[in-house]
Amino acid sequence: MAPEKEIGMDQKFIKLFNGYKAAYGVADMTHPGAYTEPSGKKKPVYRWNYEPFTDQIYSDHLTGKKSVGIQPCNENSEVVFGVIDVDPKNYEDFNTKFYIDIIQDYKLPLIPIESKSGGLHLYLFLKEFTSASVIVSFLSNLLPLFELKPDCEIFPKQTQLTKNGESGELRPGQFINLPYYKGTERKALNVDGTPFTLEQFVELAEANLVIESDLKNITTSIENKDMEGVDDEFLEGPPCLAKLSTIMKDPNFDGKDRFMYNYHVFVKMKYPDSWQQKVKNAPVKYFAEQHANAWDDKILNGKLRSWNRSLKGFTCTQSPISEHCKKGLCVRKKFGILAGSKGSYPLLTNLRKIDLDPDPEFEFDVTKPDGISTATVHCRTVEHVNDQRKRRNAISKAAGFAPPIIKGNEDQVVLDTLWKSQKIVTPPIGTTPKEKLHDNLHQKITGPEAKNDASFKSGTTLIQDGYAYFKFDTFYKKLKNKGWRYPEDKTGSMMLKNYKDCDIDFLDQKRFPTKEKGKHNSPTKNVVMIAIKKFDKVQVFHKLTEQEKQLGF
Repeated sequence: MAPEKEIGMDQKFIKLFNGYKAAYGVADMTHPGAYTEPSGKKKPVYRWNYEPFTDQIYSDHLTGKKSVGIQPCNENSEVVFGVIDVDPKNYEDFNTKFYIDIIQDYKLPLIPIESKSGGLHLYLFLKEFTSASVIVSFLSNLLPLFELKPDCEIFPKQTQLTKNGESGELRPGQFINLPYYKGTERKALNVDGTPFTLEQFVELAEANLVIESDLKNITTSIENKDMEGVDDEFLEGPPCLAKLSTIMKDPNFDGKDRFMYNYHVFVKMKYPDSWQQKVKNAPVKYFAEQHANAWDDKILNGKLRSWNRSLKGFTCTQSPISEHCKKGLCVRKKFGILAGSKGSYPLLTNLRKIDLDPDPEFEFDVTKPDGISTATVHCRTVEHVNDQRKRRNAISKAAGFAPPIIKGNEDQVVLDTLWKSQKIVTPPIGTTPKEKLHDNLHQKITGPEAKNDASFKSGTTLIQDGYAYFKFDTFYKKLKNKGWRYPEDKTGSMMLKNYKDCDIDFLDQKRFPTKEKGKHNSPTKNVVMIAIKKFDKVQVFHKLTEQEKQLGF
């Protein structure tokens, strides 16, 4: 038997970075909207190329013909890799060794790779396609290890791809730029900070492939390491409290009140008969001496009265709890966030405003009842975010469960937390309704020209004296056939607004010109008129605003 042919380096690379293949991302530094921040971070314009992500595209990336990115999440909501995106505040003083040392200390199967912007991407590679929500949850629980905030970017950004409201086609979401552009840029780093070659990186990645069951073992190992030196009373409690209890002796630590409130929620469940004494003993046990003395019985009794009047359970989204949150661990704890609260409202996070013109759409992530996996919820209007009934239906459709109906004041707390997480997402160039309308108008104006009255009445464009004339109802029907979702009156309003400088008008009727004397064609009704040269000067394609630039889009 002939020996099996060795898989080429390109194919090994492709296997590692598999994902959504119906399109691929492009980072364009030549676009007018691209710039460089004062920190030194390069900010290109990111756009989707709606062509199949073929093997040749991967090869073009590795050889430097084009820099491309991929959506890790495929059509089945699965991934073979996930990424923690580390973006430092100051790129000039960025210390990669800090992250490399943590990877080594905890024996994590993560590979640090330089990002295009000068930060760091921490990659996790899997042997087989695995639920995207499981990978995002696992990586989210690693954030406190690296002293990263809960809103740190994790890829995939979407754990399931949603459908376009106009066409019904899948939205590709957000992509991540691939490493080893030109084979030499965005390299993986060794333990000493020196870069790996492409061949060395592939070998390292293949040696660190994991399966889903491995993640549970890694999580347990991290938990055991973190519990070293922690009081036994926290073994079945929230990991955040266990971690905070080890650093409260620092006299400069700020967050004692939030720790004590959450500690009191915890011990009320674990020690129903002696919880008050536990609360009173906590300052002496966990605080620096000068702070412990300030928390006497009088202060504590006042705190307890206040806390019990407004008891809402653990405050997972508030500092310093949020900085040390490990939700995936906490939900498995006997006295964690799910203790006695199976009917509680699910956690809603990562609100994205898709900045479509004229009407923005929204997405957010919802944690499923298992407390670990998540689903992406798409809302076509802001009302579907804010209205509890509509939001409930949207969650049911996306995640397969119905959240409980809660009181208005409780729902407001949910919304306040969700809106605090909002980011503005710039849609790919050419995908907004405004841009699509312009494209279709351009096709209408530059398409076949009416040569007779019959063709004009059927919807073909008449060109006369520098103006284009065409039937609005025929134009609108073609828009609808392409998935256009706006009604006729709003479409007409959009045209009048966007092309007011193009002498646009809606005519009750227009006659096709004839050279024959005494003969007149019957008028064509409901006709749009627009100046061609003025139309050609209109620029509608999206450019990044200053706010979007600041937000990192």
